[in-house]
Amino acid sequence: MLKLDRASINAPACLAEYDHQTQTWEDFRGCCKKQLRFALFQLQGIPGITTADAAEYGLRCAYCEGAIYHEGHIEHFRRKNRRHPNGYPELTFAWSNFFLACGSDEHCGHYKDRRSAPLYDADVLLKPDEHDPEYFFYFHSSGEVRARTALSDEERNRASETIRVFGLDNGALEGARANAVRSYRKMRESDFEEIASWDEADRHEYFRSEIEATRWQPYATTIKHFLQAYVG
Repeated sequence: MLKLDRASINAPACLAEYDHQTQTWEDFRGCCKKQLRFALFQLQGIPGITTADAAEYGLRCAYCEGAIYHEGHIEHFRRKNRRHPNGYPELTFAWSNFFLACGSDEHCGHYKDRRSAPLYDADVLLKPDEHDPEYFFYFHSSGEVRARTALSDEERNRASETIRVFGLDNGALEGARANAVRSYRKMRESDFEEIASWDEADRHEYFRSEIEATRWQPYATTIKHFLQAYVG
């Protein structure tokens, strides 16, 4: 799950032209929808690089960190369906309620809001622009996502519910995370032994540079947590 800074991006002004009391999401189209999508590109892409003309470069799902292709899915964090017990129709056009998600039906946004989904409390879920996912989650090189051990009972519940509701423990997703660190896992043990023998400052700089170089890759947090284990 990405940590996002919504305050760094201006909300599309045209959102103010829509009113959930008289309009529905089906009415939202055209130029304003393009503006919203571009604002989300800026929120979830590489600053200064992911542009409207290069929308698919550097874009990752707010929830699973997977690469987004074909513009992605505009996701309502709190679902907009006025007839659903989990519905928040008043947030249908609220900038704070939008993320860009991958199109998978097995995890993330579509999975959260599938017809057969059990009820959940949206206020319990971790929100990428309000919480720091790394405080709550540890991504193991096996691809597994785990709640951090030092969390309070309330925090552990939030982490576990977020994993469950978004399907972040989906098997295919775990395989994709494991694959993201495969090249590092293939490094010979002797390579890591050599790095471990370096001066502490050099060792830290090496892993810091590797983490920085991979920060925009899909499943970058899994790579980061794997490399951090070797900093010592």
